[in-house]
Amino acid sequence: MAKTKEKFDFESFYTSLQKKNFAPVYLFYGEEDFLIDECVNAIVESAVDPAMKEFNFDKLHGSDVDAKKIIAVASSYPMMAERRVVIVKNFERTVKKESEELYEAYFEHPSSTTVLVLLASHPDFRRKPYTTLKKTAVCGEFRPFYDNETLVWIEQRVKKMNRSIEPQAIALLHSLVGNSLRELANELDKVMIAIGDKPSITSAGVERVVGVSREFTVFELANKVGEKNIGKALEIAERLINSGESAVAMIATLASHFMKLYKLHDAVRQRKPESELAQIAGVHPFFLKSYLQQLRHYTPAEVESSFVILSDADLAVKSSADPKLTLTTAITEIISGMPHESTLV
Repeated sequence: MAKTKEKFDFESFYTSLQKKNFAPVYLFYGEEDFLIDECVNAIVESAVDPAMKEFNFDKLHGSDVDAKKIIAVASSYPMMAERRVVIVKNFERTVKKESEELYEAYFEHPSSTTVLVLLASHPDFRRKPYTTLKKTAVCGEFRPFYDNETLVWIEQRVKKMNRSIEPQAIALLHSLVGNSLRELANELDKVMIAIGDKPSITSAGVERVVGVSREFTVFELANKVGEKNIGKALEIAERLINSGESAVAMIATLASHFMKLYKLHDAVRQRKPESELAQIAGVHPFFLKSYLQQLRHYTPAEVESSFVILSDADLAVKSSADPKLTLTTAITEIISGMPHESTLV
């Protein structure tokens, strides 16, 4: 039974793969494409014999095929193997009125020798065939992580590599890279190579390998917006969008960044000692000075206004507005203090 409203159970998913207990149909959707890619790769590695992959693995794209083609491929028998795997990217592009009956028939009685993996952006579970998939497939939503979830993910990923990581190192890595799991995974791989046989990752190791010179990251985008450096902020935003970074994830990171500034403004107003500011704001002490410098650029009212602008931008992107235009407009409005009429009611 699919669960579309509950958090995807990664542990159960990977356990089922280890036991070769595959669902006939999976539907993965959402903004966090790194986790989707990892789950898809795990299915392929577990379900397909490498020696016969050429014959028993198909990757289709929704813009190039229709429902008939997908079902025909999924209904084909594997060659000299127990099963075949079929991946369909942008599945939603094949969902049309004339395809409903075809999909309904297959999803209710899928091939027992095929693992069909459907990838979509924002499926509408109120309409067919998603209503049927909700009942018969394993559905997983992969949304961008919140800060606290990313910290847990870092620790768990390092643990899977048979290493440990200091809490301070987790916080520093997160501060340097942000919530992009793909970037975090890449940096962790570099750190693992650098530490060799050492059992634990330290803050010094993270700083040495990852460094503070990462010019085009979501974290650096938030810094440039905080510094009101509009030219650099827009350059980074456009590069990140063009490289496939999620606009929703970037908006979430900017909102988190301004929440830290909001907390710092409040703490400074209450004359809290500087030794407590990093903990109050939820920032790594390594970066506290940078955040305090950014406070000079934004009044408390401007910080509050940024939340409205970012909330509107988040809603717009999720409603299919142009991601690059929406993000760059939001950044421009925040930095320049341009009047903003909220679409939120």
